[in-house]
Amino acid sequence: MPSSATSDLMDLLESVLECRVMGLIVRDTVGVLLRTGETSIMIPEYSIVSRDVAVSIFTDRPISPSTEELNRIKKLLNIYVYSPTDSATSRVVASAKILENITGQRSLDKVLHQLVSSLILNGDFRRAGIMFLNEALLELRGVIYCNESMKIDVTAFRNTKLIFKSKNILSDIMFYDRTEIVQADTIEGFDNFEKYFCGNMLVTGLGVGKKPIGVLIVCKDDYSKADTEAVKLYGNICSLSIEFFRTRKQLELVQTQLEDMKKTNSNKENLLKMGSLSATVAHELKNPLVAIGGFAKRMEQTEISPQAQNYLKIIQSEIVRLEKIVKDILSYSRRMEIDKQKVNLKELLDEVMVILRNCLCFGLINVVVKISDELYVYVDRDKFMQVLMNLITNSVQEMQDGGDVIIDAKVSKKHITLTITDTGGGIPSDVMEKIFEPFFTKKRNGTGLGLPLCKKIMLAHGGDIFVSDSGKGAVFTLVLPV
Repeated sequence: MPSSATSDLMDLLESVLECRVMGLIVRDTVGVLLRTGETSIMIPEYSIVSRDVAVSIFTDRPISPSTEELNRIKKLLNIYVYSPTDSATSRVVASAKILENITGQRSLDKVLHQLVSSLILNGDFRRAGIMFLNEALLELRGVIYCNESMKIDVTAFRNTKLIFKSKNILSDIMFYDRTEIVQADTIEGFDNFEKYFCGNMLVTGLGVGKKPIGVLIVCKDDYSKADTEAVKLYGNICSLSIEFFRTRKQLELVQTQLEDMKKTNSNKENLLKMGSLSATVAHELKNPLVAIGGFAKRMEQTEISPQAQNYLKIIQSEIVRLEKIVKDILSYSRRMEIDKQKVNLKELLDEVMVILRNCLCFGLINVVVKISDELYVYVDRDKFMQVLMNLITNSVQEMQDGGDVIIDAKVSKKHITLTITDTGGGIPSDVMEKIFEPFFTKKRNGTGLGLPLCKKIMLAHGGDIFVSDSGKGAVFTLVLPV
């Protein structure tokens, strides 16, 4: 198992168990497949069996996972411990394309359309369909279907439903997250679906978190172990895509509610509640992102075509961008803890410039720093550096054709004022009014949380941040207490 995948697996386990994972040992019937981290007998150990491997998880404290947590851990192990086989290369490439669409934020309908098409085209199945559960009405209803002629049905199939009059094999597959071969004639009420599926079906459950949401059904003459693994993989991708798009809708709702609350001057308590909701939603989004990113890294280690490698790079690029959104939301939502220390401002700026020059193009940018070598400030070094890097990066990105960035500082009896001025053309007045509001951005790939987070950091220091227009560009003013 590659070290990057191992690291991702440990990160995911920590997220599920809410503790620090110190080490892992994975064994099969032959011997040890993986040993990583600290695995001393002095460290609390929890063992779990998933398929034909036994896993020992070493944690910083004793744990007792719930049934839900155990099921999630088993899913992770199934993804990370087993590599795709050579016979499944076309399925891997197809799944990479589907993951690209998920991270590229195409619509859920388009992702499901591509998923059932790929099962026919790349998965060697003759029929494939997705059905969603209406838990209130106790019925499965068709969502999308594809036959061996690659004909997609989203109309008639959606008008077809299966009502659960009693517990059956399909309900067991959904509620216990199983993948099994099912005989259609054993399911009461399945007559409506006879024209869509064969008598011998391979079915896997779909779920979001611990909640079952439906089934993925495929058909062919006979099924191999590789077919079962492929359907499990596509089922996991389907579940992740549904969770991803639902979470994104929740984030959009949170953003809309935050904007409405700002407009109506809602009280501080409600804003805090919304911030907490944003953090919860971001946390829910984190797991599927890490799972998709980890799977892409696993696929990178297999023998696949240059086209597939290109898809993997796209996936990983989109994952990095989405993970930054999640990171920004979590950073903004958390309570700000400040650890002030005496810092030489000139030396801190020099360090920031060294870091940024390795990341940004300063070729046409003239940076002028007018700060005394003897000027000290009392700040949380890392958080204040984050503010400086954000503001300077914004200035550089606004001057694609070159310009000046001037950094100056003034000291009074009560305050130290630091200004960062650029010649990037300035900021429109309507944008300036909203520039520190959460989720407000004019950048195509922006999160809208960079400057609000800067504001939060400055307020936590007992200072503030302001923006103005010099006529030639933007002026950001940082105010710190002496």
